[in-house]
Amino acid sequence: MHENLKRFKKAKPVHPVLYRTIRPFREFIRIEASGGIIVVACLLIALLWVNLPIGSTYDMLWETRFSIAIGNFILDEPLGFWVNDLLMAIFFFLIGLEIKRELLIGWLCSFQQAILPVIAAFGAMTIPALIYVLFNPPGSPGSMGWAIPMATDIAICLGILNLFGNKIPTPTKVFLTTLAIVDDLAGILVIAIFYSHGLHIEYLLLSIVLAVSLIGLNRLGIRRLVPYLLIGALLWTSLLLGGIHPTIAGVLLAVSIPATTKINYEEFKDINDQLYGRLEKIVSCAPEEVDTKAFLNTTNTLERACRDAEAPLQRTEIMLAPWVAFFIVPLFVLANAGVRIESNLLELFTHPVTLGIIFGLVIGKPLGVISSIWLIEKTGRIQVSAAFNRELLVGISLLTGIGFTISLFISGLSFAPGVLLESAKTGILIAALISGILALFTLRRAVGKIESAKKEEIVMQISAHPT
Repeated sequence: MHENLKRFKKAKPVHPVLYRTIRPFREFIRIEASGGIIVVACLLIALLWVNLPIGSTYDMLWETRFSIAIGNFILDEPLGFWVNDLLMAIFFFLIGLEIKRELLIGWLCSFQQAILPVIAAFGAMTIPALIYVLFNPPGSPGSMGWAIPMATDIAICLGILNLFGNKIPTPTKVFLTTLAIVDDLAGILVIAIFYSHGLHIEYLLLSIVLAVSLIGLNRLGIRRLVPYLLIGALLWTSLLLGGIHPTIAGVLLAVSIPATTKINYEEFKDINDQLYGRLEKIVSCAPEEVDTKAFLNTTNTLERACRDAEAPLQRTEIMLAPWVAFFIVPLFVLANAGVRIESNLLELFTHPVTLGIIFGLVIGKPLGVISSIWLIEKTGRIQVSAAFNRELLVGISLLTGIGFTISLFISGLSFAPGVLLESAKTGILIAALISGILALFTLRRAVGKIESAKKEEIVMQISAHPT
C-alpha cells in the first residue's frame, strides 16, 4: 500500500487549511432569487387568506398549540411560536454560516473589499432608525420599533436583480449581498441586546457553558454535525428559558461549525489517484472474479476522502440553503404577513409607526447607502468600482428599502398583536412595494444605458477596424 494511502487510512489528523472551495456565488444568487419569488407568492396568499370570509381560519391555524415533552419538561406553544422561534433559529443558523464564510474567505475577509459595503450598510441602518425615531420618539407607544427599518431582505432583492439576468454586473450583486449580510449581522446583535427580557441568570450561565462546549468540539476537531446539533438544541432551550430570544442559538451554533478541511487538495488528489489505480486492478478481471470486499473497502475509503476534503461549514450551508429559501422563510412570511384591510385602514396608513417605517425604508435606506459612499469618495482613499455607475448605484440603494423578512421578525418582537403590530406590517409591505417599483424603474434605465454604451462601443470598434 502506498505511503500516503497508509497515512490516510490511519486517519491521523493533518494540519487544517482554510477551505478554498465554496458554493459558487451564482448558485447562491440562484437559490436566494428563486426563494424570493416564493416569498412574494406567500405574501400574496397571506394577504388574500386573511381578508377572505374564511380569514378567521388564518389565526386559528397559527394559534393551534403543539407540545414537546421530555420527562417533566413540557413546552406547549402555538404553531406561530414554532415558526418564529424555532424555524427562524435555523434561518439565523444559515445567516451565521454565511457571515462566517464571508469573514474567513469571502468579501468580508479583505479590508479593501469589505469596507465599501460595510460602511454603506452602517449608513443604511443608522439613518432609517433615526428617521423612525423622529416619528416615534422615546417614550411614545411605537418607540420599541426603531430597529424595524434597519433590515434588508436579501432574497427578494436578489430576486429582483435576477430579472435582469447577466445585465447587472457581478460586483454590483456582490456589493448588495455583502451589504445585506452586514445588515443581518447587525439585526442579530440588535435582537440579542435590545429584545431580551425577563433574564434568568441560571439559564444564562447554562447557555454560556453550552456555547463554550460548542467551541470545545471545534477545537477538538470534531467534524460530525450530530454533536453540534444536539448541543445547539440544548442551547436553544436554555436561551428561551433564560429570557434571550432563542434564535440567537442559531448564530452561536454557526460560529462553532468547523470551516477547515481535514486534507488539502494535493493530498486528496494523491489519494484519489492511488485509489483509482487500485480500482482499475480490482475490476480488470472477469466480473465473477471481482473481489467485492476489496472493491467496497476502496470505495468507502474514497468516500471518506471526499468527505475529509470538504469543510463541514461548506457542506452544511449547501445542504441547508434550499430548505431555508424554499420552506422556512416562505412559511414565516405566510405566518406573519397577514394584514387585514379594514375600515380603519386609513388610520393605519397615517399611524406614526407606519410612517416611520415607510420613510425609514423608502428614503432612509437609499439615503444612508448613497451618503455613506459619497463620504467614502470624499476621503479620496477608496475609489468606487467602475461597475457602480451612479444610476445603477441608486437602483441598488433603493432595493435595500425592501426589509420584509427581518423587518417582520423584529416587528413581532417589538409589538404585541394589535394596532401597533398591524401598523408595522402595513408600513413594511407598503415600503417594500414602493422600494421595489422605484428600484425596478431605476435599474431598468441604468441597464438600458449600459447596454446602449456597449453597443456604441462595438459600433466604434467596427468603424475603426472595418473588414
